Amino acid sequence: MWRPMNARGLPQRRLLLAGLLAILPVGLAGQTPQAASAAGPAATFLERYNELMKLAPLAGQVADVHHLVLRRDAGQLVLEQGKLYLLSRIGGRTVGAVFEGTGRFTLTPPLPAEQAELHRFAHATTLDDSIHEVILIFADSTAAQIGALTFGPADVPGEVGNHVDAFVGSLKGDKDGSYDPGVMEPLLNGDTTGYFLARLAPDRGDAVLFELNPGASEEVTLYRPVSHARWHTSWTPVTRFAAQGRSVSPADWRGPRDRLRVPRYQLDVQIKEGFNADLLVDAAAILTTVDREPVGPWLNFKLAPKLTLDSARWGDGAPAATFKAEEDEDAWVRVGHRLRAGDTLALTLFYHGDVFRRWLDWFLIEPGLPWFPFNGQGSTVSTFDLTYHSPSQYTLVSVGERGDSSAAGRITTAHWTQRLPTDQATFNVGLFDLYHAQFEGAPAVDVLISEAAHRQIRQRTRGTMVEQGNKSETVAVDVSNSLKLYASLFGRCTYDHFFVTEIPYAEGVSFPGMIDLSASTFQNTSLDGFDEYFRAHEAAHQWWGNGVRPASYRDVWLNEGLADFSALWYLQVERKSSQQYFKFLDQYAADIRTDKDDVGPIWLGWRNLSPDLPRGYQVIVYEKGAWVFNMLRVLMLDLRTMSDDRFTAMMRDYYQTFLGRPATTADFQHVVEQHLGMPMDWFFDEWVKGTDIPTYHVRWKSEPAEGGRFRIRFRIGQDNVSPGFRMPVLVAADLGENRVAHFRLDVTGAQGEYLSPLLPAEARSVTFNDLHAVLADVKMDGSF
Repeated sequence: MWRPMNARGLPQRRLLLAGLLAILPVGLAGQTPQAASAAGPAATFLERYNELMKLAPLAGQVADVHHLVLRRDAGQLVLEQGKLYLLSRIGGRTVGAVFEGTGRFTLTPPLPAEQAELHRFAHATTLDDSIHEVILIFADSTAAQIGALTFGPADVPGEVGNHVDAFVGSLKGDKDGSYDPGVMEPLLNGDTTGYFLARLAPDRGDAVLFELNPGASEEVTLYRPVSHARWHTSWTPVTRFAAQGRSVSPADWRGPRDRLRVPRYQLDVQIKEGFNADLLVDAAAILTTVDREPVGPWLNFKLAPKLTLDSARWGDGAPAATFKAEEDEDAWVRVGHRLRAGDTLALTLFYHGDVFRRWLDWFLIEPGLPWFPFNGQGSTVSTFDLTYHSPSQYTLVSVGERGDSSAAGRITTAHWTQRLPTDQATFNVGLFDLYHAQFEGAPAVDVLISEAAHRQIRQRTRGTMVEQGNKSETVAVDVSNSLKLYASLFGRCTYDHFFVTEIPYAEGVSFPGMIDLSASTFQNTSLDGFDEYFRAHEAAHQWWGNGVRPASYRDVWLNEGLADFSALWYLQVERKSSQQYFKFLDQYAADIRTDKDDVGPIWLGWRNLSPDLPRGYQVIVYEKGAWVFNMLRVLMLDLRTMSDDRFTAMMRDYYQTFLGRPATTADFQHVVEQHLGMPMDWFFDEWVKGTDIPTYHVRWKSEPAEGGRFRIRFRIGQDNVSPGFRMPVLVAADLGENRVAHFRLDVTGAQGEYLSPLLPAEARSVTFNDLHAVLADVKMDGSF
């Protein structure tokens, strides 16, 4: 499944904290001249890291504070009365301070959806708390603002230093040298970037973090504490949004603002056998970078925790300074100078290690794992030139087009080229048997299966596990049929040949022209439709995810929700029945109702994944996302012919318009509006940016009308929604003699009466919310 944020590829510390330092500060008042400008870039990473880990209050740098106001975008920090303790310098400048006393912090998110998230956390849409302690780390005008204070010697309470130690430690990884990259970047570069971070201790409740990080696509973030042991980070976002006057960059959904691009990778990958027949990689990655705005000289890349960065060199062969902490994914490379907009450079990184998980004769590179150096300063969308050297007994397939292949001794060398830009590049390798399928009207499909691994399963389970025959053909049929259906519905896919490989985990992942499916769907096909749905979901990502990319994490529902809906549509077509289609939607609705009070709207994307509700992302982005597309499908249904043509035309237009490009929720809304011929803000505000789920209480009666015809009068109550919530609800009236009349009622308000169109006969029964037109609870309360 194309799920960069899934049960395995959770947003780890780098993703949860990447925006932590993103709050464009407006300045605290002056200090000493060297505090703001004397520092320069660090010569080595550990030089700055060690200074940061020793950050402590200075006994000779204490000032009295009286009503000092620090405005930072939508947040305001008022240090009313108390003491300000400067912290030790890092890189020759002051970048930290502690306030002890009385103060206040206020924050008002500008977006209704973010106000709702703050309300779930603080029970108010505006945070307004009295505070008694603030710990600051900054690379902005803060040093200049506090410089107007008068500092002198004074005792520093012991707890102040302890609190600083605890705060600094909360942003540290598990190993020495591992630290939040948002904090490290301005410190390493000795630059005044506008970065501002405040740990706020309120008079009641737990501490929170307020961050302004200009290096993030959404600069302003408020964080709450979580258990590091459970969540691999100490802080997770409560609310996040772009700074005033800034729009979110659509170039990368992962979080960093698009400051530097890597438009091309050339990878040379040696795959070697290690102990116990494990596989290891030894690779060289040549990166071509293009600078869009000033950045560096320290550049950040993401490289899998178990990979060791051996060395780096520039295009002229000169060595580059590097650092990567053990079992951390942040890799740092120092350029000779700060890059300016338009600068380009060539960089080669050499690395080795283990990126594979193995079970039996299967191997897997985890989805989203940076097995090559991911860009940490912006978009990861690139083209790829890939050369693999692997043991000849293994079969290897990759994204891209397969080129020359040769064998020398026991090593096979194969060249692959991914010419269409993508942020999804990977390969799979294993002891595979190949099954080729070419069905009429469908693209070629090569299925790679490990029959030896399935024999091992048979032996281990003594034949008690259900095993289907024709494993490869069964999988190939669903993949091929779903690809064929989607091409007819949405338009031709970019790729005309697909590799389908099995992996030893209960998940699937889709890459350009390459689909990984769980070995369990090869082992057996369930009768309830799940396996057909599962295979079709991954096939759908060739359109939604690999064809049209999400512009930001807020837009991932356009891929996952749409892939889920597409798979249900395939199941409906393949089974020639809507039974399983509606059964899945019913189960989704039950999941959504169960979790709706503990998660936010679809628009929050991976932020619906929390320590308290690990399945929240799946339920809201996948399942509720599928429901949104079902509601649009029914809303666009031609009630005279019951045809989907208008909806299909809209989806085809969306795909063809944004093929090869990132798309936002607003982009999709615009396409919907064009095909419906009406504004749709209300729909997207309710279902994508809101969390309401209506309950309808319905009474009805049939009444005679002019000309011997009839109408149906409805009395409808609507609960559990905000005032003004509206939704067209599809009604089916059984008129007898195999006649069914369909019409829509635009239900709004808490209580109202509604009339059907004129009907040729008296209604015998009524189905309110036919075809699952609305994600809602319906209570039929009889006639009146």
